[in-house]
Amino acid sequence: MGHSNNSRSGMQTAAELARVARAIYNIIRAALAAGLKGAAVAAVKETLPFLVKLAVGVVIAVLVIPMLIFTALPNIFFGYDGSDTQVVMDMTEQALTIGGAYVSLEDFEKTQVDSIITSLAAEYEADGITIDRIEVDNSMDVDDLLWLIAINSVAHQQDLNTMSAESVRDFCSARLTVSPSLGFIDGGEDGSVTTLKVKVERIDPEQLMEDLGFEEDAKTWAGTLYETLFESDAMNKYADRFEAYQPDYSGDNSYTGDIQYGSDYDNEIDVSGFVSPETKNNLDLAAYAIQAWENNWGYVWGTYGNVLTESLFDYKLEQYPEGVGNYEDFIEDNWLGRRTADCVGLIKGYGWLDAYDLTIGYAENGVPDYSANQMHQYAVDSGTAGTDYGGMDTIPEVPGLMLWKDGHVGVYIGGGYAIEAMGTKYGVVKTEVDGRGWAGWCKLPYLTYLEEE
Repeated sequence: MGHSNNSRSGMQTAAELARVARAIYNIIRAALAAGLKGAAVAAVKETLPFLVKLAVGVVIAVLVIPMLIFTALPNIFFGYDGSDTQVVMDMTEQALTIGGAYVSLEDFEKTQVDSIITSLAAEYEADGITIDRIEVDNSMDVDDLLWLIAINSVAHQQDLNTMSAESVRDFCSARLTVSPSLGFIDGGEDGSVTTLKVKVERIDPEQLMEDLGFEEDAKTWAGTLYETLFESDAMNKYADRFEAYQPDYSGDNSYTGDIQYGSDYDNEIDVSGFVSPETKNNLDLAAYAIQAWENNWGYVWGTYGNVLTESLFDYKLEQYPEGVGNYEDFIEDNWLGRRTADCVGLIKGYGWLDAYDLTIGYAENGVPDYSANQMHQYAVDSGTAGTDYGGMDTIPEVPGLMLWKDGHVGVYIGGGYAIEAMGTKYGVVKTEVDGRGWAGWCKLPYLTYLEEE
């Protein structure tokens, strides 16, 4: 009886391995049909011994499959970390970049929701409604993100030539549905308590695929990718592999050089000196940044020029228990009741500013809600080397350029100086460009670059 059970178990194992082998074949065939033939064939020729070993060691391959599916790129099998062929290296780099965007989607989605809520609170405050409390019901979970990854991959037919980290994030952002409402509670002698309640809706995968025009084969493909991601727990298993490719939303609190602070403390935004308030241009970005510096704006992670009210501060503490919570006492003593921004928030705040009513909305004027690294990559992808971006040894004397180093940005104001929202303990400051460690400069695609008169 024991022998019969063992035989049956062996047959079951063989059947499972056969199914896995067929799955590998079908996945690679589908991926190759999606536009990667030339690169994949070159990689296969180069790594044939590896593929032979892979076919023999199919059980080991089962452990790698989720990684392949997860990044939606077959080149993970072909010459991964072992090729000196440029096309394969380019594919691998792109695989890691997209993988980094995938594994960081949860953080990205949280920051998107955070920016929307911050904007909603500011809009109510601008209308004279004091928000005492912010409550968020975010029903989106990892399951929703897995579906977004699977559907986005199929929407691009897993083709590297059409996929990018930006397109992944834009796809996610466009699917966010946020429903705000106000609630009023009688607080007794303290008066009524006004609560901003925000509900973040879950996605409907079937409806989303219908909206994208998926045929049945595409729906099946997406479902297969989703199931593989879910069963493999790839979001957790492979996060470390892509850590270097994930965006960094933190400030720069390590600088020990000379820092200049402004002399005023004012929450007013004055556009009377702008060159062209009705447009978005480099000279007015520089003027806006200088004004933020002169008025000693503070730094709070996840803000972009808003006044830090008590309710917004409480919400930020809950949203970012480390990024904000670790500096709770300092922020309360120095930045509460003041305008604050993080590094890229200083730039986004200008981009989202309505120059007529002086409110800062969310993702207005075609300015995306990107982190520092994402914003720099967006500029590089949209521009021409030497003309629109470059290393610091090529920086032109143009106010309103964005300066960049890993995880941090600033605004060049001319004359060798920059304005930057440096970090929680610094706020918005003025620094010399030389010696600051900037890695490059770029023109922001959504600005018109004017010459100084």
